[in-house]
Amino acid sequence: MAYGKNESREASPLEQTLIWLREDLVGELEAINQYQWHIDNIDNEEIKGLLAHIRDDEKEHVAELTHLITRVDEIQKEKFLEDHTAGGEHVVDGEAEEAPAMTVGSLFGKK
Repeated sequence: MAYGKNESREASPLEQTLIWLREDLVGELEAINQYQWHIDNIDNEEIKGLLAHIRDDEKEHVAELTHLITRVDEIQKEKFLEDHTAGGEHVVDGEAEEAPAMTVGSLFGKK
């Protein structure tokens, strides 16, 4: 299945639709991160509140697109049904420590 814009063969209509849906999903995730960064760096509570509302709308779009992709792509549906994160040992408590920023050096064990 073709997943990139520079694929040498022509994508079928279904494959092209999945490419577009995944690109839309990426855009929604990027928007969530951007809104969250703005929320974290703005002092005005009214603006923060509005941006949080918009961010949460984007999260809903992520859920909608994800559900749609699983209805169109049988392999993706199977992978979601094999949820390996559902067990109790994988519960996230929301108190994650802030990780240091990744750098090229840190990927290779250097500071």
